[in-house]
Amino acid sequence: MAQEGIPPVDTTTLLEAYLAAVYRAQVEGASLPLRVGEPAPALDAAVPAAPGAVATWTLVTAWNPQSRPQDAGANATADAALHAWLRARGLRAWPAVGGSVDGQWEEHGWLVAGLEAATADALARRHDQAGILHWPRGAPVRLRMYRERPPGNRTGWVDWVQRPR
Repeated sequence: MAQEGIPPVDTTTLLEAYLAAVYRAQVEGASLPLRVGEPAPALDAAVPAAPGAVATWTLVTAWNPQSRPQDAGANATADAALHAWLRARGLRAWPAVGGSVDGQWEEHGWLVAGLEAATADALARRHDQAGILHWPRGAPVRLRMYRERPPGNRTGWVDWVQRPR
């Protein structure tokens, strides 16, 4: 539950923060960087695609729904529920973090291999996230936003996903 008195974050401001953020995944003992709009060859090399699996990556968190700050306990509880959901489905997942370059903002989550876009979207919505990273192996990292697209916004690495009606 969002903290009382904290206004919702403006979508344009939030988009700018997500695009400027530095993301890292802890995979096979290495901290691998991820940036929206850039491919992640070190990640693709560190974890070969599982035979027959969907060849995608998803970075999702349960922290701070709709980017409204939560206390540490609420974030820990939400993260535990997300991690349990991933484990229960036998999904390959590694700890990940995203945050501002200056370290003022940071959210922990999970890098997940092999989620279909629809499943990634449902998972993001389950945890009331404003955005996640989701992209095909070998391609540049993409941001999926679950808000209305700001007028005039034509960012090339962002997929604007409408909520189901």
